[in-house]
Amino acid sequence: MKNIFLIILSLSLVALSSISFAEDNSWEKQFIQTLQAGRAINTNTGGGLAYTPTDDTVLERAIQKAMEMDAPPCEAVKIAVDLKYNPYSVIKNVFGYGGEVDLNQLCMCATESGINKQIIAKAAADAASPLGTPIYSRDEIAQAQCLTGLGYTPFANAPSRIKPLPKPKPLSATSPST
Repeated sequence: MKNIFLIILSLSLVALSSISFAEDNSWEKQFIQTLQAGRAINTNTGGGLAYTPTDDTVLERAIQKAMEMDAPPCEAVKIAVDLKYNPYSVIKNVFGYGGEVDLNQLCMCATESGINKQIIAKAAADAASPLGTPIYSRDEIAQAQCLTGLGYTPFANAPSRIKPLPKPKPLSATSPST
């Protein structure tokens, strides 16, 4: 009797763990299907007049949905880049929809996938939340350990200051100006 109870308990635990594992990867299956379907729609050269979303639109929606399902940002980047989506757009959208994404961790992951650090820095600088506020300040990007050595400073992309014109000399009716 004791052995039967242990067998039933073991099988129950295995079943529960496999269910939770399937739930953990549900974002991945849906993410891949969405990206592949978007790629297939955009490569289809049919003569119809139907609206077909651009690659960037498909990518943005897929990343938004994956991040809402708590997808690991690194895995989402790797999958999208492997499916030949633009690395800049992938990283920018992951930063924008990923909530509290660690810049250094995603940078390390992206460089392992062969993405240039300049692209990562530009995507981080351009990333904005759905409300339009920047995700990272220039200081955060400049201080990121993964991005050191790029010569990227907080003021590198700031417009140069224009010197004001000197004040004109006052004119006097009694003395000629030179």
